[in-house]
Order: sequence, then structure tokens, then C-alpha cells
Amino acid sequence: MPQFNVATLLHDPVGASRRALLEDEPLAVPLAGYSTLASGPVELIRTGRGVLVRARLRVRPTLECARCLTPTSIELPLAFAEEYVPLRDPVTGVPVQADPDEFRIDAQHQLDLSEVVWQYEQAALPLRPLCREDCAGLCPVCGQNLNARRCEHEAEPAEPWQGLAELAERLRSEESDGGPEA
Repeated sequence: MPQFNVATLLHDPVGASRRALLEDEPLAVPLAGYSTLASGPVELIRTGRGVLVRARLRVRPTLECARCLTPTSIELPLAFAEEYVPLRDPVTGVPVQADPDEFRIDAQHQLDLSEVVWQYEQAALPLRPLCREDCAGLCPVCGQNLNARRCEHEAEPAEPWQGLAELAERLRSEESDGGPEA
């Protein structure tokens, strides 16, 4: 887990920094059912209130293709800068006030990146993920994955406006025959 012990960094002067390089490090937010592997550079910088984390990570979430419904893994770049605030001031021991949505450093001075990576990943996910650009999708009649195998239903594509065209034709013929007027 990419957890960083920042006890010594919290005692350093403002501006002190540490660097790390993550290589397929596991991240997890159990309450959200989230887990992934993250890679990329991380920088931890001491601020007046806590620790600023700047990172450029790559994660590979597994998503369901919007057309054929098969699981597909995509590489997703994430870049963020977030400040983590300790529960207590490292020098005085006085509790540090923070908004509920601020990221916290735990009582053991551990800074965990899992929650922030999960939040940034959720914001960066594509609305309609595709297994590939030319995904053929599913047959609307039998449900066959058209990327794997063709089926006889695709030979005659359904005309989406066919029902309306038939209704318009019927109304025109009734009108010309002196039928009921609309």
C-alpha cells in the first residue's frame, strides 16, 4: 500500500520535501469495494498546515465496454495536488481543525493515497468506455457479441424510423381516400 510515514517530514521546516516512485503499488478503499495498482512519481512537501502531495500516476481500472459489455482495462493518467492535514500538531499535540472533506494524516503519521486516487479516478473515468474504437457491440435481436462472431440478424439492419414511416404512409393514404381527418 502506498502509505507514507510522514512523522519526520512533519517536524521539518516548511518547504522540505520527499520523493517516491510507485511501481504497481496496490491501493484499496475497502468501503467502496475499490482496488487498483498505481505507478508514477509522488512528491511530499511540508506546508504550514500539513503535507502537500503532488503526484502523476497511472492506474488501469477494469470497466465494462458500453457497446459489447465485455470487461476491458484502460490506462488512465491521474495528476493531482492535495494537502493532507494531521490529526494533531506534531509539535504541540493540539488537535488540528479540518473540514470533513479534507484528507487526513492518521494518528500514526501515515499518509494513505488510496482515497485521493480513487476520487480522482472516478472523476476521470470515460462516460462510455469502449474495448476498442471500432467495437461492433451486441446484436439487438439475439445478443451475440458481434466482435467475436457475426450472426444472421445483422444482415438486415433494423430501420429505426420504419414504424413512423409506415404510420405516415397510412395517414397519407387515409387522407387521399377520404378517410377520417386528423
